[in-house]
Amino acid sequence: MSQSLSQTLSGMVPNLSLEDHIYQAEDMISLTSNTSFPTRELSSPDSHSTRSCDTCCMETEPTEKGMMDVHVVPAAYHRSNSNQCSQMAAYDMYRRPRGLAMIIDIEVYENDVQERRFGSHVDVDNMKSLLQGLEFDVTVHKNLQLAQFFKEITEFCCNKMHEEADMTVVVILSHGKDGVVYAADGQSINMEYIYEFFNNRNCPLLRGKPKFFIVQACRGDRPDQGVDSSEASTAPPSPEKTLSKSKKRRAEALDAIACTPDAADVSRARPTWEDMIIAYSTIPGYASLRDHEKGTWFVQSLVEVFMSHAHDTELVDLLRMTSERLSHFTNEMGEKQTCNVEMRHLYKRIYLNPGLGRPRSPPHSPRLQHLEQ
Repeated sequence: MSQSLSQTLSGMVPNLSLEDHIYQAEDMISLTSNTSFPTRELSSPDSHSTRSCDTCCMETEPTEKGMMDVHVVPAAYHRSNSNQCSQMAAYDMYRRPRGLAMIIDIEVYENDVQERRFGSHVDVDNMKSLLQGLEFDVTVHKNLQLAQFFKEITEFCCNKMHEEADMTVVVILSHGKDGVVYAADGQSINMEYIYEFFNNRNCPLLRGKPKFFIVQACRGDRPDQGVDSSEASTAPPSPEKTLSKSKKRRAEALDAIACTPDAADVSRARPTWEDMIIAYSTIPGYASLRDHEKGTWFVQSLVEVFMSHAHDTELVDLLRMTSERLSHFTNEMGEKQTCNVEMRHLYKRIYLNPGLGRPRSPPHSPRLQHLEQ
């Protein structure tokens, strides 16, 4: 990171640790090499999968849909705790709007330093419709260079509107590898650095309020070949079989880049890290699949689950349902995808309560009114 950019960010977020943080600036942001990707053909989800719950009680078997007509089912009443743990409280969730949400979509890369992320516009439209249905004030930023990327993140975390919010959501759609995503000019951004903008020290207006991050990007380039539940063999696939499969990929893309591995990043636990939940489209080391016309499996699964069940289901359970629904998708090569959820001191449950405002105070009974006089 240049000295001028560091000084600018430090001025906007005074407590942001650019010097004493364990991540050095050169580790945060680095240039990537020119890279192209093989394309792959997608097929319908595996209709022969068996699950203990019929795809999380959704009405239909998941299929790739592309642009969807997103309608969020409103909640019937406010939920203050969970039946599984009645002692666990819930975050307040009644303000309108619920809070600010930001979507950063890096679809086109300058000078073709990375492959264009065809189909990402579908994810943007579906995610924007979902967040608006959940009563968030949504802004979308597309194809940001490094400096623009940090400028938007910095201004968003410093926005005074967070003081009147119950929650915030940040969605990042980009190429990546484990630990980093890539700006439109091909420079890498350490995800831990983004999260640090929103901790209690750097974003006091969101203290005690949930911060929900959704990251659609590869975290490696390994494909998940899936496991045939009818076979007991644990023998690895032969190199010839793997090579043959890779040659058949045509209309499918990965949200990954090919590069040499860097030294592993180390995260440090801090008491200022609270109320955060991060949903990754895939697990460390693995690729995330995207269709050129219909978008990504992960975003579609998340949008379908949230619009149908956010009215009566807690956020962590919604992500469990998203994971189950995602598990039904496969391509013609039998590849699967596994999402990953990380929580950082999430003390309470999150009920999004779509369609509901501030709960009414219970009326005083005549007897109580008499005693108060």
